[in-house]
Amino acid sequence: MITQPPSRSRDRRTARTALTLVSLLALVTGCTDDPPAGHEERLHKAAGVAAFKITCAKDMWERTTALPDKPIDSFQDAKPRRSGGAAGERGLVEVTLTGSQLVDYLKQLNEDMSGGLLGRGSVEPMSRRMYEAIAPVVDRIRKGAPPAEVPAATVDDAVAPAGPETSPSASTST
Repeated sequence: MITQPPSRSRDRRTARTALTLVSLLALVTGCTDDPPAGHEERLHKAAGVAAFKITCAKDMWERTTALPDKPIDSFQDAKPRRSGGAAGERGLVEVTLTGSQLVDYLKQLNEDMSGGLLGRGSVEPMSRRMYEAIAPVVDRIRKGAPPAEVPAATVDDAVAPAGPETSPSASTST
């Protein structure tokens, strides 16, 4: 019987343990993407707004905010209200968030898009679409330059223009 010196055997066990831990960590956390460019700055801007309006389909809002295993207290009072006119007839709702609520929402959308530990892959396309509609509006917010109206994003590709509006103080429909 051939035996290896104790140090070589110990080194192999250590290497095997390290590989196992790295593999387990990758499995638990998922293969997360980096946050979208400007995400941290976007969160900082979002925290500084008094109100932000989102218009979207009711089920889009419900699916991107419903977290069965961890309720977000931040959204308790952010109730969707049916939009008026033709938009309401098509099932669109309006939700007005405070800056803190918007920060929480952007964080959850990013988590769902990235496949992280708390992300929900089943809502990834909807979360990505919501984030892509909200991000350019938040990006246009300028500290010290109050908007003429509450910043707003609309998620309804059937009627919305293809690109953002040109006026930085106007709300956008994307």
